[in-house]
Amino acid sequence: RAITFYLEENPMQVNALLNTIMSKVDHARVVGQVKKTGHLPLMLPYLKAAQQHNIQAVNEAVNDIYVEGEQFEDLRQSIEDFDLFDQIALAQKLEGHELVEMRRISALVYKKNKRYKQSIDLSKQDKMYKDAMETAFDSGNAELAEALLRYFV
Repeated sequence: RAITFYLEENPMQVNALLNTIMSKVDHARVVGQVKKTGHLPLMLPYLKAAQQHNIQAVNEAVNDIYVEGEQFEDLRQSIEDFDLFDQIALAQKLEGHELVEMRRISALVYKKNKRYKQSIDLSKQDKMYKDAMETAFDSGNAELAEALLRYFV
């Protein structure tokens, strides 16, 4: 109730409230409650602090904020530091993004999930040949490396 009150009356102070009661709240429940109101970006400082617990709802909320804000450097760091989120859904969401860096993150997520072919195809589509070669090397799959060589020839 306190969170709802702060969001309605003084939304700029909600981070102060949440940081004060951080150890006593269910972070996933807070994310769900605030997501309904549409004020999630206001809570980014709290979410970053709560992300240290590697909670799926918090990680996904932070990643969504970064995608909406096209903050690809922060998104890449979040993905590398915290692994508890729906990785394939994020990769699919970023696959069609207008920014090349977001599509590179999509290829990275596919690579981390051992979906090497999808990662290589995405890298080739964006003419990120170095990324494609690194993915082929990391896969250890001779067929993928040979297919990539044929593509270049």
